[in-house]
Amino acid sequence: MKAEFHRVLSAWSSYYKHLGKRQQREFLVRTLRFHYTTAFNSTPDFEVTQEMMIVISSAFVQITFGLSADTLSMFRKIFIAPTSYSYKGTKLLFDGDVNIATRQVNLSWPAVEQGFVVTDNGVNLAIHEFGHCLIIEQMHPRSRVTFFSERKLNVWRDLAMNQLPLIRSGHTTLFRGYGGFNLMELFSVSMESFFEQPDEFYSASPVFYRSMADLLKQDPRQRSNPRKHWKLSA
Repeated sequence: MKAEFHRVLSAWSSYYKHLGKRQQREFLVRTLRFHYTTAFNSTPDFEVTQEMMIVISSAFVQITFGLSADTLSMFRKIFIAPTSYSYKGTKLLFDGDVNIATRQVNLSWPAVEQGFVVTDNGVNLAIHEFGHCLIIEQMHPRSRVTFFSERKLNVWRDLAMNQLPLIRSGHTTLFRGYGGFNLMELFSVSMESFFEQPDEFYSASPVFYRSMADLLKQDPRQRSNPRKHWKLSA
């Protein structure tokens, strides 16, 4: 089983590929744990493969690799859609969302796949939606996990408030315009850039980058062992 997970992670996850061997072993174990504590499903006519489940699980492990909590408490169900989808009564199409009512994460597989094929454009759907999960569970009274220090989250929030008008006015090109919608979206959008464009992120806004590194307890610029160097490099 571990051999299969290693094969898939090596083929799909650039984050995993660059880790040292000891870090890869821990990443793999955490991926196994998330995979087997999560229910994956789809429509009857779409086959959800083991590879798909491993790839999606790896996105969660990547963003929480520096944290002690390595599974979700509320969102234990992931629905993998074969295409973009809509909700009844609306024509809006979604590639992903986190549904608090059903406690389910919904992901379009083509969009997930694209995020792992193109790894340097600051767009990764799985990272984005799992970012929402972290914040929702951090704030929700029924959640049994705490991902972040409230003090560190408040530091990030204060800096993020300064970023919102820059994004909305087009005075920063680092983050997608969607990140200017609100703090929840900015958290996920900035997390995508943090992992996919760490050098550009740091160059553009070192203080904001450091707040993200402090929150997640890792620095993706240090590719072989991002957790070892996060305090020193941040």
